[in-house]
Amino acid sequence: MDIDRWIARWEGEGGALPKPVSSSQRTSRGNTKAITVREVLVPVDFSPEALKTLRYAKLLRKRFGAELHLVHVVTPPSPSRPRQTSWPAFSKEVTANARKRLAQLAAESSLPPQPKPYTVRTGKVADEINEVARVRSAGLIAIGTRGYTGIKHAFIGSTTERVVRSAPCPVLVVRENEPASAKERARRGRTPLQFRKILVPVDFSENSRLGLEYALRFAAEFRASLVLFHSVFVTPYVLGDEYTAREVPELITNQQEYAKEEMKELRKKVSGKPCEIETEIAFGSPVERITEYVTKKDVDLIIISTHGRSGLRRVLIGSTAERIVRHASCPVLVVPNRPAEKKTTKGRG
Repeated sequence: MDIDRWIARWEGEGGALPKPVSSSQRTSRGNTKAITVREVLVPVDFSPEALKTLRYAKLLRKRFGAELHLVHVVTPPSPSRPRQTSWPAFSKEVTANARKRLAQLAAESSLPPQPKPYTVRTGKVADEINEVARVRSAGLIAIGTRGYTGIKHAFIGSTTERVVRSAPCPVLVVRENEPASAKERARRGRTPLQFRKILVPVDFSENSRLGLEYALRFAAEFRASLVLFHSVFVTPYVLGDEYTAREVPELITNQQEYAKEEMKELRKKVSGKPCEIETEIAFGSPVERITEYVTKKDVDLIIISTHGRSGLRRVLIGSTAERIVRHASCPVLVVPNRPAEKKTTKGRG
């Protein structure tokens, strides 16, 4: 089924796309600045997950009036693998085939042939995707995930998480398995892109406020409600310290009181914004509490900012954003917390 027919099917099942909010409406309601997305970049490896993500991206393109650009990365063979043919000859053949398939996919997606709506690169997949995003000043990367977990994930890693880790722009991660069927979403009056409830994790840092600012604008665009979510979490090494174990209950109480006060102040700062806002304070692992809440409360989207950790600290502690990407049952929009990098002029295919 081509993408236009796919969208028509969704609309026919009672989930018509929500009407866009005009720029004047967005800026006048609570002085919320409109989100501008001029180009959506879609990594394509021709898998079912990538084609599903392309469907989302086409809806985003229609919603924001944006351009759509496809990117495919040809990966060189591992040095440990014997080469059946010379790499230059093989690379040329694979690249030519990828360009042909992308051109066909672009035509099926009703993308204009000029300027060329796709790029083929050679190298490490995540690095090349992010490089194309930088060169093209993409406003959003839409990418799928296969959701590896456990030991397989630890050794193989995830291209999606690597993209999230160093992307120069927000990244929308589309889940491989949707929690509700097409008919169920139609029954609830929702399409794949009709975000009615958006969860925003906050830890009251400047990093999480960046995600909140983006979420407020995003919610205004889609006329969605926001849930500001915080989970009080005591680190295991504190719980296991014999000198502080007797003080843990007081420590937890203090953190809960602190969270209530901070959430109250945060709620005041966002009052008057053009969307319904509620707050939720939980206790326990933030990732576990967020994923539980998303499932129970019918959340359509999570918007979270990264903390920009790198090196050994990121490996040992991990990233909350990456773990949420890995485990959440709904799409996740990750807003990078890093300064934009300068464009480069690396060759484009």
